[in-house]
Amino acid sequence: MLPAFKITEMTVKDLIEKLKELPQEARVFHLWDGEPRTAINVVYETKNGAVMTADYGQVCYSSSARPKDAKNSEEDRYWQTEKDPRGYTEEDEFDY
Repeated sequence: MLPAFKITEMTVKDLIEKLKELPQEARVFHLWDGEPRTAINVVYETKNGAVMTADYGQVCYSSSARPKDAKNSEEDRYWQTEKDPRGYTEEDEFDY
């Protein structure tokens, strides 16, 4: 018989503890396809209770991945994170 493995995912508490160990003024990114492709500028609690990170201007189609107070996908085909309050800047084109 195979041993039972408990798969654990990071919680907000775990994330906060890890972040305390890192430079507090560093920018935060998401590693995707081997490159830091997405800056993390938005954090919210989803309809299903998870915590989501995203960049500005990202589209979400799934109802469960939207913020608690957002319309569901039947009411609005897609929900979008807020736009960068600074607008587009040269910093958006920097080399990671």
